[in-house]
Formats: sequence, C-alpha cells, structure tokens
Amino acid sequence: MYLHVTGIVTAERERLAPHAEEEARVLRRLKADGVVVSSFRRTDKPGVFLIVEAESLDSAREHLNQLPYAADGFLTFEFIEVGRL
Repeated sequence: MYLHVTGIVTAERERLAPHAEEEARVLRRLKADGVVVSSFRRTDKPGVFLIVEAESLDSAREHLNQLPYAADGFLTFEFIEVGRL
C-alpha cells in the first residue's frame, strides 16, 4: 500500500536541533529500506510530505515513529492511502 503522509512539526527549531543528525540518519535508512519512497520539505511552514510504502497503515506508523522527531512528539503525521495512476 502507498500512503501520502503529511508530517507536521509541533516543536520549536531549538528543540529539534539536538536530534537533527539522528533524524537524518533514520530517514536515510527508511529510504534505503524502501519504506520512504519520496520525501519533500514544506516551504510554506515547518513540515514534510512523504510517499510511504508499507504493508498496512499500522506498519507505516510503526516505521515512521522510529524517526526521533516523531518518537519525541515533535512531529505528527496525517496519512492518506493513495494508488498509482
């Protein structure tokens, strides 16, 4: 299943900074594992758009909650199932 995921940053930049290196490392791993197919940084406000491939919505949540920002409650997600054209 493919999901369009909107990540919403819920913390100030200062609280994110200590976790930035680990966040980038985990995101690279999720990309290498084929979970995160595409990732985009929002330009209008803090946040991200992701295309995720997972077996289920619960599986997608489990994978993305490995990201330090999400694990620490600094990033929340909204999920929409999508299909290929």
